[in-house]
Amino acid sequence: MDDEKKSLTVSQVNRAIGAALEQSFSDAFWVVGEVQGYDRDASKASQRRWGQIYFELIEKEPGSDTVKAGIKALVWGDVHNAMKAKLLDVAGDLKFQDGLQVKLLCKIDFYWPRANLQLKVLDVDPHFTLGDMERARRELIESLKRTGLFDRNREAFFPLLPLDIGLVTSDGSAAYHDFVEELRVSGFGFQIHFVDARMQGSETEVDVPRALARLARVPEVDVIVLIRGGGSRSDLIWFDKEKVARAVAVCPKPVLTGIGHEIDLSVADLVAHTSRKTPTAAAQFLIEITRAVETALSESARSLRDAAHERLDRESRALTESARAWRESAGHFVALSKNSLGALLDRLRASARQRLALLEDRLGNAPVRLGGSVKTTLRSHGDRLEGFRKECELKDPRRILARGYSLIYAGGRIAKSVRSVQVGEFIQARLSDGLVTANVLAKKKD
Repeated sequence: MDDEKKSLTVSQVNRAIGAALEQSFSDAFWVVGEVQGYDRDASKASQRRWGQIYFELIEKEPGSDTVKAGIKALVWGDVHNAMKAKLLDVAGDLKFQDGLQVKLLCKIDFYWPRANLQLKVLDVDPHFTLGDMERARRELIESLKRTGLFDRNREAFFPLLPLDIGLVTSDGSAAYHDFVEELRVSGFGFQIHFVDARMQGSETEVDVPRALARLARVPEVDVIVLIRGGGSRSDLIWFDKEKVARAVAVCPKPVLTGIGHEIDLSVADLVAHTSRKTPTAAAQFLIEITRAVETALSESARSLRDAAHERLDRESRALTESARAWRESAGHFVALSKNSLGALLDRLRASARQRLALLEDRLGNAPVRLGGSVKTTLRSHGDRLEGFRKECELKDPRRILARGYSLIYAGGRIAKSVRSVQVGEFIQARLSDGLVTANVLAKKKD
């Protein structure tokens, strides 16, 4: 055959391809895939005449981030606005963005001069996206429970006084400032170990696990806080991703989340040790714990102080009462001993006077009875009387006491033996010129 008749020009080839595609894909069809490159190009749409946006639909290997296939796509500005309105009407806060699994109504768009093949997006099925998000979320939760990771972080020890905080969020974000300012105005001595991480987009799946692992290696960190400000449901899908959820679950330190959404909890919230609705609420949770410890310590200090004061008052009253009792006992004993010694002295004096009076009576009657021999008898008796008088003087207790002796009284009676005196007992010693009260330290029998 003639080779020249078989050759085709480039335009003929491209037109033939276009015709074949037009014949095979004459009608619109639904395509399922993950949006990629949309966020970057959407910012340029306002500069284009028709407001079109270029992105890519990709298909990943099951259970992997490896891209199995991809195809370029475009959406015109008017269609794009209609799609956004439809998503908002059905899902409320669902936005078209990277990472979203979507079902799009498309037609093949082939630009034959450059053989440029792409999909032209005509519509979106928001119900598919919501269902896929929920399905993926449910499957991830079931997988975490099956592998024992769902409750693992909740088993990590949460310190009683968490003052060293590991913080994971976007540097300079509203979440960062709200959290740090809340801790600052509390007045407590919180220390923050900060690691910057993207909180939206595919980089979140890399940054957050890396930040958690880095802070887990810091010995001083008590608890790790993962926070993000509010956003749409699609903004927060990254916290339903397996890599982020697993990183939170296996973290050896307790993770506190404050991801800004009010209704649903992300999977990261569910596997975290503790979750709060907002970054500010997460900070307030830490402040409440610290304030509770401060209050408990203050109560303990107050109780200890009151108990010490009560004990001191009780012991002081006991000492005062003991001193008063000892003083009264000693005074009573001294008075009793003084009375006993006075009575003894009176008896001695009365006995001496009675003896002298008797002798004087006998001497007075002696001359009558004795007659002529009275002088001799009187002289003899006078000598005896003088002897008696000297004997009385010698036996006078005051003279004995003046020679250095003393009378010992124990229990109100004269102590004649060491057996009548007890160790620790108060005794009185009668000296020639007064009384001495003493306490018995020891005793020994000869």
